[in-house]
Amino acid sequence: MQLAGSETDLVSVEAIEQELTLLVRRAQKVHLRGGPTEQVVERAAYGILAWLHDAGPLRPSELAAHFHLDASTISRQVGSLEQAGLVTRAPDAEDRRALRLRLTEHGQKVLSTTRAERRAVVRSLLRSWSPQDLASFASLLAAFNAGLDEHLTGDPHTVQGSQR
Repeated sequence: MQLAGSETDLVSVEAIEQELTLLVRRAQKVHLRGGPTEQVVERAAYGILAWLHDAGPLRPSELAAHFHLDASTISRQVGSLEQAGLVTRAPDAEDRRALRLRLTEHGQKVLSTTRAERRAVVRSLLRSWSPQDLASFASLLAAFNAGLDEHLTGDPHTVQGSQR
């Protein structure tokens, strides 16, 4: 595989940067409907709920590290999730002085509803894509997110999966 560096690559990199800017701006405009009695969470809360679900109970410091945020930001976000009954704190079995965050039953239901809504939007947007294009896009996007994570951590050996 040839590395990005030629004049042609520069044009592609510029186009990718522009498209990423559009993606972020437009993604922020997508509003989820949610059912009449269902609670659908906003983007930052969704990321935390999804990571707690996928990674298991975590310390707040682990959440902050995963999202590349400082502890006070995570603390505020977790506080809101606790008030909404979506997350609870429990003693850490390995260190009783520490706490781990976990989803409540209500948090599991809200995450499930929100995840289904988000995936329905993506499915709708990609419905005309071939299976090969979907697989390529998923693979390239995962590689891009891994590179972004590496850039943010500054450590090429701590690359984690993409944010959900």
